[in-house]
Amino acid sequence: MLFIEPHAYEVTLVQRSALVATGMSSIFANVCYLYALNIDEASFVIPFYQTAPIFAYFLGYFILGETITIIQGLGLFVIIVGALALSFEFDRPRIRFKRNVVALMLGASFLSAVNGVIFKLIAVDKGFWVSLFWGFAGQVMAGLILLVCVPSYRRDFLSLFKRQKVAAVGLIALSRTLFSVSEAVTLYATLLAPVALVLLVNSFQPLFVFTFGIVLTLFLPRLAKESLERTKMLQKEAGIAFMLLGGYLISR
Repeated sequence: MLFIEPHAYEVTLVQRSALVATGMSSIFANVCYLYALNIDEASFVIPFYQTAPIFAYFLGYFILGETITIIQGLGLFVIIVGALALSFEFDRPRIRFKRNVVALMLGASFLSAVNGVIFKLIAVDKGFWVSLFWGFAGQVMAGLILLVCVPSYRRDFLSLFKRQKVAAVGLIALSRTLFSVSEAVTLYATLLAPVALVLLVNSFQPLFVFTFGIVLTLFLPRLAKESLERTKMLQKEAGIAFMLLGGYLISR
């Protein structure tokens, strides 16, 4: 990285520390997300990620001076409604409210918003690659801190590494690469548009989950099974329609 961007050390100590902190916040946001998934079902957890664009809007407004048009704001709202329609199971006897899950997901969403806003604040001045380098340095530091300071993480990692050394290294390398690429693409996109609109793309996650679920149900039912009941299909189709409409409004 230093050969690609020789100016990596030309940022001030404050800017460097802030970028490292954004990288660490990205890791801690994912930790909160995974803990929430461990407590409850994905269909209940994922919708709370739709609060990230809301946090990003207010942070972007006060820190970056970013604004969005009324039409874009309407599109943001419509996409969130569509994502909720795709994610929630409305046939449950009652809507559950688990404070620990909600707190974890709100924390994850807030940290994701902070990551995008602070990264953009510095990257606009110092450049994308310099900012990305220090952000990734923060991610590495966060990973090492968790590995050293959390005994259960360390035990699980060493146990997995001993039992399946090649597979463990391969899976870790693959997941790390995919995460880094997606993180870099998202952060670069924040330089091209308001952070709130960029993070709104995460709202399309339930759409992809639903689509992949349908494909696997039809062609590989042993791997996954998505309900094809008429009522649920109508609910999902309505959610998709809302998200497409919201995407159209934002693009105007």
